[in-house]
Amino acid sequence: MMVFRGLLQVIIAYIIYRYGDMYGYEIKRKLEEIHGKKLPHGLVYITLKRMVNSDILEIYEKDGKKYYKLSEGGKEFLDNHVKVLQKVRGIIDEIVNYMNSTL
Repeated sequence: MMVFRGLLQVIIAYIIYRYGDMYGYEIKRKLEEIHGKKLPHGLVYITLKRMVNSDILEIYEKDGKKYYKLSEGGKEFLDNHVKVLQKVRGIIDEIVNYMNSTL
């Protein structure tokens, strides 16, 4: 769960980038689908609020619901983090491969 929490903002930005604007509950459901576990309600909404305050996401209302969309800054945020993840992936692969070969 710790790694997932550490990547939560990146995962949310990716979900909105890939699937389009969503309201909070839709984002929570998609996160749970990806993670395979229920997530605390507050965790998702606190993270969304933090992302809005950091100009990663923007909010608008439609049909009485708050929808979240990726801002221009959010697109840069996602792009920068994807580059970091690509670099880290090689390290993770090395660790996993080594550990699998020794077990």
